[in-house]
Amino acid sequence: MNAIWEFLQHQLATNQLFGGGLILMIGGGMLAYFREVPSRIWHWLRRRWLIEIDILDRDSAFDWIDKWLAQHTYSKNRARSLTVKTVTVDYGERQADPTMDARPRILFSPAPGEHIFFYRGRLVILNRERPKLDGAQAQPMNVRESFSIHIFSRDRSIAQQLLEEARDVALPPGDNRLAIHRAAYSSWDEQMKRLPRPPESVVLRQGLMESLIADVRNFLGRRDWYLERGIPYRRGYLLYGPPGTGKSSAVLAIASAMKMDIAILSLANSSLDDDDLCQLLSNCPVNSIVLIEDIDCVFVERKATEDKPNKLTFSGLLNAIDGVAAGEGRILFATTNHIERLDPALIRPGRIDRKELLGYADREQLRRLFVRFFGDNDPSMADYFAESLEEGRLCMSAVQTYLIEYAESADEALMHLEELTNEEVAWERAAESAADSVQEAAALA
Repeated sequence: MNAIWEFLQHQLATNQLFGGGLILMIGGGMLAYFREVPSRIWHWLRRRWLIEIDILDRDSAFDWIDKWLAQHTYSKNRARSLTVKTVTVDYGERQADPTMDARPRILFSPAPGEHIFFYRGRLVILNRERPKLDGAQAQPMNVRESFSIHIFSRDRSIAQQLLEEARDVALPPGDNRLAIHRAAYSSWDEQMKRLPRPPESVVLRQGLMESLIADVRNFLGRRDWYLERGIPYRRGYLLYGPPGTGKSSAVLAIASAMKMDIAILSLANSSLDDDDLCQLLSNCPVNSIVLIEDIDCVFVERKATEDKPNKLTFSGLLNAIDGVAAGEGRILFATTNHIERLDPALIRPGRIDRKELLGYADREQLRRLFVRFFGDNDPSMADYFAESLEEGRLCMSAVQTYLIEYAESADEALMHLEELTNEEVAWERAAESAADSVQEAAALA
């Protein structure tokens, strides 16, 4: 060690080139080190004093934040880069204040870019990003919009409070509306909220609605039972029958009874392919019933219909419903007016576990629907109404439309039954033409 030190002293005393190089090396190293100090300090502060939140538009929280920002004082008073949102004034508000401006309200939320504001005394930096175009291909480089939120605070609970406040703005406590989701690309977007529909408002044949609700409730309560036996934990239902018999309404009523949302999947979407469908059915919105309406309109004899591009294949549909990668814990309802058009492979047990025919109204349904409208009247009026019409000829939607027209008077509804009888005659041909299909459907079921 002494020899090395003596060598360095000698070189420094006699070799100016060595001495200058050593000084430059040490000075450069120190300069490089101290140049990193501000960055190191920033990263240290960032880890300890900054809370970062990323929210993609595929998550419900994105819509919460967007609505919360629209009512924030920053968006109302200080922001200069804005996105316009319009909110329609509903009928109830117009009735409550007839003198109000009934035109859609204009709201502002922050536009893409950086925004700085305060939340409960903490500095917040929000970045909103939208899909960017690839200049060469003129195609979106990504298909997601996102919020990136930075909160200057050591208290993580402030982030929880912000999200809870945004949730309360978007979903006020006590709001029992159902969320309606629709497929977009390979993910689900919440399209709207709607009021629940009481199960008793959908008049199916005696006991059917109660049976379906009990079946769904029983399935949801037997998850461990399925797993213990190695049975795929999913269940499929097919509601079939003529148009206007309440198939879609029944699904809404069942979802309302179970306090579940509805995820509507349209197989006629021209952008939907096998991979997208598999992704959608394996990642259904939590606490939702998947609804595929008019499932017979997509494939005929395992081939795409003429008005649908052949992007989704029949085998892809089967695999998405019941394949290796199919989702667990899923409730699927499908509806069709023509069960005879469906391939047996599509509606076999395991894919469709329960099939129910929703046919034309019988006398019991006619009587119960009349009671729904005129429950305070003499029960014999409901009996007269039901006996005056031939069962198995009218769809429930036609009867309901008639009763809505005369909803102010049960006597009027009985006096003008010839209108509904004419409707019955009009439906007779449709019923006769569908008779063979119904019989074949019953055999398949």
